[in-house]
Amino acid sequence: MTRIEKARRRVTVARYAIGITAAVALAGFAAAARATHPGTAPRVSSAKTAVATGSSYDDSSSSFYGDDSGSSSNIGPSGSALPQVQSGAS
Repeated sequence: MTRIEKARRRVTVARYAIGITAAVALAGFAAAARATHPGTAPRVSSAKTAVATGSSYDDSSSSFYGDDSGSSSNIGPSGSALPQVQSGAS
């Protein structure tokens, strides 16, 4: 085997080693990112049962729904106001 063939062989081995190392590093980074991402946190089952049980508190007498003077507040556009739609076209 000549010196050039040996050099080519070393370059080929080095390329494979670099490729394998990069692939392992990428897989390790992806695994770490997935494990620490907040979207992959375990689900809390107690919140589901708390919401399902409901509440027996009646707040219909609250001033948020209007007071005894007969006036009421309304959130939103007034009477004949139409919602405005903006177009992205120019």
